[in-house]
Amino acid sequence: MLGVGKPSSGPATPESATSIRLSSASMSSVSQIRTWYYQITVRFCSKCSYMFERCVVDVRFVAVFIVCFLASLLGPLCGIGGGVIIKPVVDAMGVMGVGAVSFLSSVSVLVMSLSTLVQNACTRSSSIDSRSLMPIAVGSAVGGVAGKVAFNQMIAALPNADLVGAAQAAVLIVFSVLVLIYTLNKDRIAGVELRGAAPQALAGFLAGACWSFLGIGGGPFNLAILVFFFSMESKTAAQASLFIIAFSQTASLVYTLVSGSVPDFSLIVLVGMCLIAVMGSVVGRKLSKRMDSSTIDRLYVFALLLIIAISLYNFARFAIL
Repeated sequence: MLGVGKPSSGPATPESATSIRLSSASMSSVSQIRTWYYQITVRFCSKCSYMFERCVVDVRFVAVFIVCFLASLLGPLCGIGGGVIIKPVVDAMGVMGVGAVSFLSSVSVLVMSLSTLVQNACTRSSSIDSRSLMPIAVGSAVGGVAGKVAFNQMIAALPNADLVGAAQAAVLIVFSVLVLIYTLNKDRIAGVELRGAAPQALAGFLAGACWSFLGIGGGPFNLAILVFFFSMESKTAAQASLFIIAFSQTASLVYTLVSGSVPDFSLIVLVGMCLIAVMGSVVGRKLSKRMDSSTIDRLYVFALLLIIAISLYNFARFAIL
């Protein structure tokens, strides 16, 4: 009697071996696809996060450009280079370091002043005597280098950059208040005319050193100096102020490049601020033709009040908060 036993599996056929290999390959492919999917998802999320962060930074830079444009309008209008507005406002925004703000502000002021002077020369609308202003302009250029040296030494000496920002804000407050008091009472204050190249050069040196240390062009303070020491009318003083600013900022920039003390900054922001500065100078010149000296004086007082308010905020932020 024959028993019924379990069927013998027998040797594996080529078809069954191929099926097993295909099954293993399929499982391996699925696992690899899952790995790729995970990696792509992670990279996509990281890219989205990076782009979002860049968008936030770009929005802040747009705000910097707007500030630069509005500040550059003041150059042709009342001789304010714009740095005295750009520096404290961008400091208050907290989008970049103190050194970067000072550098970019100085470059923007230089571009705006040169642009305005070139436009005045091309249209023959300049009302200044460049020869008589040369001593104070050269003095301010030398002083600009001295101020930049002092700024770099303070940056290196102080462990916290916020202390430098606080010092700059404090000095800016003092100067702005003094100039505001003089401006409101200049009709009752007798001017003192500086005679001779040496006294004029010394005044330019001291002024250039202070403005360079503060990272500004010094326009509002130059205006007061020119009115007090040179008995200039407001519109003429505004043009003369830009002439002096061009000298001091050029010397300061050359020193920064030669000494290798250029801070880290965004190239896009630098190019954008330069273009905006030129645009502001063009628009500012057109507005200046429609304004008289009394209107410019009122705008000048408003700018000083704005500078004081922003500098007070920056001093509190750097020194207290």
